[in-house]
Amino acid sequence: MNVHYTGRNLEVPSVVRQEVETRLKKLQKVMGPRPSMETRVIVAKERHLLLVEITVNLRDHAVVGMGSTPELRASVDEALDRLERQALKHKTRLRVKKRHVRPVAARSIRTLRENPAVA
Repeated sequence: MNVHYTGRNLEVPSVVRQEVETRLKKLQKVMGPRPSMETRVIVAKERHLLLVEITVNLRDHAVVGMGSTPELRASVDEALDRLERQALKHKTRLRVKKRHVRPVAARSIRTLRENPAVA
């Protein structure tokens, strides 16, 4: 997994990097092994708020978590919580989708057409 860090108006501390990487490992376990998992972490300071945006690009779409609080650690936790929630929702949607089986009547009519001797 590739993680790119960007700091706007401040540097990203190593403590934040460690926390993000440990929580992203947990997220990778949930989503499954994907070699093309690319992550961008943006930390920005605006007036009295610290904004954290974490974007994980999967094969088919991107999952984004944002957090904004006066404290950096709380912003990171909020963004990661939202990211995990979205990933779990996406995982359950993938799991729920099932292929539709043709009705029994349609299968039996087709069988009758192909093999009239069976009837």
